[in-house]
Amino acid sequence: MPIGSEPAHASVTELLAALRSREVAARELVELFLERIDRLDGELGSYVEVTAERARAAASRADQRAADGDPLPALHGIPVAIKDLNLWEGVRTTMGTRSLADWLAPTDDTIVATLLDAGAVPLGKTNVPEFGTIGHTDTELLGACATPWDLTRNAGGSSGGAGAALAAGLCTVAQGSDGGGSIRIPAAVNGLVGLKPARDRVSNGPVFGELAFGLSTGGALTRSVADAALLLDVVAGYATGDPGIAPPPSRPFAEEVGAPVGRLRIGIDRQAPLSPDGLHPTVATALDRAVALLDELGHQVEEVTLPVDPSISDQLRTLWAANLASQPVDQSRFEPVNTWLAEVGHARSAAEAAGAQFAIQVMARRVVATMADLDAVLQPVVTAPSRPNGHYAGWSGEDVFADQTAWVGLTPVANLTGQPAISLPLHHDPDHGPVGVQLLGRPWDEAGLLRLAAQLEQAAPWRRVPSGFV
Repeated sequence: MPIGSEPAHASVTELLAALRSREVAARELVELFLERIDRLDGELGSYVEVTAERARAAASRADQRAADGDPLPALHGIPVAIKDLNLWEGVRTTMGTRSLADWLAPTDDTIVATLLDAGAVPLGKTNVPEFGTIGHTDTELLGACATPWDLTRNAGGSSGGAGAALAAGLCTVAQGSDGGGSIRIPAAVNGLVGLKPARDRVSNGPVFGELAFGLSTGGALTRSVADAALLLDVVAGYATGDPGIAPPPSRPFAEEVGAPVGRLRIGIDRQAPLSPDGLHPTVATALDRAVALLDELGHQVEEVTLPVDPSISDQLRTLWAANLASQPVDQSRFEPVNTWLAEVGHARSAAEAAGAQFAIQVMARRVVATMADLDAVLQPVVTAPSRPNGHYAGWSGEDVFADQTAWVGLTPVANLTGQPAISLPLHHDPDHGPVGVQLLGRPWDEAGLLRLAAQLEQAAPWRRVPSGFV
């Protein structure tokens, strides 16, 4: 295998070069990853369905295209993982719930179809918390998902299996979605890049429109900023019937990587208004190191406090609960946290749901206005290291949700406002492993975030491989 000494941990851009030059075959890569999944995933729990024969067939088609000299698509032969919240026609899609344990998706989500059309080779479906309602991947149906950095700790969520699989070298890119931090959280605890695109940048079609009241968007977890930009170029775009459309970029997002950044004005928001314990020391250290790096790069940094009233957590809970309570499945089989959330959703009225939306819109306007003179705001992703596996055994659903609310902190703000945000693994704690920080960008300004993120990556490279997963 010609892609360095660690082909399973190569970037998308590195593998694409080898595939396009035919130094390596797509079928070789598939066999490499399938062997690694079979050998290593038992202790992780990142995959819940491995689609080996589909992957082999797709890889063979990719190799045939290359042999025939046909034009090669953007992700020609790249091994990807698909999140189990997303529909993939004919493949079991459980969404983490016993209520859909054997359900076969009747169609592809737009983002999945787009990846397939771009030549990606899906290896299977990745583990999720039930319906993605919390950032901790551990269900009665699918089991726990560990981070490869510490097998006693959870990989986060809701794209937890995606983060664990990518960090462990069990795929090259992992598709995910983010409704309250679900891409950024597993990126932060697994040492990856997690870009949450701006609202309306990526279609939630063909089944969904404003998924979870406009909070959720599709995207990907990647190893590098260049990969994040490339994947955004692939999955971005309007699909017929989408409720909104993001302003098109002035040039491909991939061209932002390495482009001049200039001197930026960046706010530092250290607040943890929903956490009674505040920020864990390792999270505070990660922020301090990021601030020092931004200062060294010549940016103007200043302390800010975004106008996030703690009461907004109840408004978000109302929408989250309403979304869950609307699911047309057997709700008597829900996990405890979702049993409680569904009860909240059924108990609150349509007027309360509308009122929650109005309150969130007012807060979102205030947040964006506060950032009017800033190019980005640096924030924690989560308030502490990820919870241990088994942490919530015996807890009530209400207590689980309260603890998760404290842990994710400000991460859902980007979902409430619709702004883009990116988690970067700029700190590695000797005891707790990767500790990500996030940058919140201007509305629809993924380009600016990618330029800054690429500059930070060049100044403080973060590529590491977990021991035991080389």
